[in-house]
Amino acid sequence: MFDPHCAGRRRVLASIGGLVAAAFAPPALSLPGNSRTPPPGERLETLAQLPPPPPALRRALEPLRGKAVLVNFWATWCEPCRTEMPALVSLAESEPGLALVTVAVADRADEVRRFFDEHLVDPLLVSDPEQVVSRTWDVRYLPTTVLLDAAHQPLLRVRGEIDWHHDSVRTRIRSAATSLRTPRT
Repeated sequence: MFDPHCAGRRRVLASIGGLVAAAFAPPALSLPGNSRTPPPGERLETLAQLPPPPPALRRALEPLRGKAVLVNFWATWCEPCRTEMPALVSLAESEPGLALVTVAVADRADEVRRFFDEHLVDPLLVSDPEQVVSRTWDVRYLPTTVLLDAAHQPLLRVRGEIDWHHDSVRTRIRSAATSLRTPRT
């Protein structure tokens, strides 16, 4: 006879057993010949297109025409965002022809200003309290950073925190930014 309560308990026990087995299984990446960890620069994915920027972002980008731009979506309540911000600012300041625009997602202006003051950074800021910009560009993770070329067309995107000081990241950004300094026609 079929007992639905016993069947449910068996499923739960089987699930727990599977989780325990998975926890003690060796990771697939540690197999011989497959132990190479890709450099962070490989996390920058190619991005073919995005919808046109909403008005607030468009206004921020306009004076930067002719420069490649890193558009960083972040928030003061996002710890990885807070961690990577100084390195992002440093990258933008060290690369001629590259600018940084930060989009504060669902954040309070006073918190953003306090963060910038505490870290002695002052990047160009677009406030996105209603998430209009982030929704238009389908930003679902914070931080997310998009590299735009000099004509402000999308080139690369990274979702999540990345080491902006790492040589592979800087090389990839520098290469994309310098190879496309003049606007596309």
